[in-house]
Amino acid sequence: MDYDVIVIGAGVGGLSAGAALAKEGLKTLVLEQADFVGGCASSFENSGFHFDVGACIIELIGAHETFYQRLGVSMEDYITFLPNDPIYELVDILSGERFAVPASAEGMAELIGRHSAADAQAFLRFMREDGKMMDEFTNAVFTTPQCNLMGLFKVFARYPRAIMNLHRLMLPFNKVMADLFVHPFTRRLLCNSSVIGGLPPSRQAGMMLWQSFAEHDGFYYPRGGMGAVPRAMARALEDVGGELRFESRVERLVLERKAARGVVLSDGTVLTSRAVVSNANATNLYLEMVGEENIPRAVAKGLRSYEPSPTCAVCYLGLDYQPPLQAQHIMALADPELIDLFWSDIYAKGTAIPQSVGLISSPSYMDSSLAPEGGAALSFISMAPRHPQGVPWSEMKWDYLEQGINMLDAVYIPGIKEHVVFKTIATPEDFERRLLIPGGTIYAYSMSVLSQMVFRPSNRSKCVKNLYLSGASTHPSGSVPGALYGGLIAADLVLKDLNGG
Repeated sequence: MDYDVIVIGAGVGGLSAGAALAKEGLKTLVLEQADFVGGCASSFENSGFHFDVGACIIELIGAHETFYQRLGVSMEDYITFLPNDPIYELVDILSGERFAVPASAEGMAELIGRHSAADAQAFLRFMREDGKMMDEFTNAVFTTPQCNLMGLFKVFARYPRAIMNLHRLMLPFNKVMADLFVHPFTRRLLCNSSVIGGLPPSRQAGMMLWQSFAEHDGFYYPRGGMGAVPRAMARALEDVGGELRFESRVERLVLERKAARGVVLSDGTVLTSRAVVSNANATNLYLEMVGEENIPRAVAKGLRSYEPSPTCAVCYLGLDYQPPLQAQHIMALADPELIDLFWSDIYAKGTAIPQSVGLISSPSYMDSSLAPEGGAALSFISMAPRHPQGVPWSEMKWDYLEQGINMLDAVYIPGIKEHVVFKTIATPEDFERRLLIPGGTIYAYSMSVLSQMVFRPSNRSKCVKNLYLSGASTHPSGSVPGALYGGLIAADLVLKDLNGG
């Protein structure tokens, strides 16, 4: 064999798996089809402005601490995380009122208390009584393999109190908010977690409400931009003996008696290994790299049955001034019903129009080196259909960009369009082409309850021996900490199986 383990894809999940395996002495190769690491968590530079491709928030910093601890090195030697406080600037899209959301739970309660003392007490009570349990439960979810129902039972067996809160995990986001809080302002304030999770409040799982509370346990941004995260992980991978190759696209897997024995690259190169970890999208992996003819029909049908996660377009702007921001991230303060309406009447119908319900991020707000002196880098992320109604993206993307700039000028940052000196856009079509993500989806599959944990493609393949999955399309699902923990889960399964455990 050429290698003990070959990892497909140098996203966060692939890098964490590869590094953990290399640390244990396995000869490990990570193959990346692009000329950079990170995928959706990467960055790019143009005209002196540095932009995050997609992901622009670091939560659950413990995932990164765990990764470097596994390698026996100090995280501080590889990367610096800057605390975000305030965590958001919110703009009421009806009244125009603006305010900052503080990082501390006490500051958040004070903000809520301006409108409802009862809700402020409920928020602090949740943080005090349920917060620790939810933190522990989430840690168990993120670190326990989900290869069958036993994995699910193990999580709830460790935290039986979570069963008492199961209705809050399973019910729609908006119903859980209505159960916990009485004032409309509080519900508007918290429903942005639903947007970040990729679904409107009426369709989002109640478990995503936990993110609204987790934000107050730590909200960070990496010095050097989001791309600094995978670059640091890649350096750590090589420091512990792993190998990384760029511009090496995997065409298909080498199979022997329904077992993975390596990969074939697009140039015909064959590389053999004892095991394969795929950080690629699970649908691409099974239907193309493994081959639909080599998997049970039920597996192919199941993969096609997954509801894809939403897609988005990102407008990237370089500014010749520093706009008057109160935080790196800006979002709309909007009624849950309005967010639902945007989903059902605009996005779901294939209409591609920049909407005020989205996420603005200015990386240079946190790190001035990410823009020319006196300037600023800013991006706007908004839900946008993969296949717009009527006109393809290739014909409308630049009009969409101009509409996005006009919307930002009208709603969020008056006068900004007079200061744009660089502009570009990435559409779902661009993400699909550049990152090899089917449909350009941001989380691979829907983040709804029935697409989580054991209901996602298994971390250990059930139909191809020696094949393991990490990344957004498997457990713990699409997010930076989710992908990172998923890589560690895959590595642990490989080590267990190769060692005869």
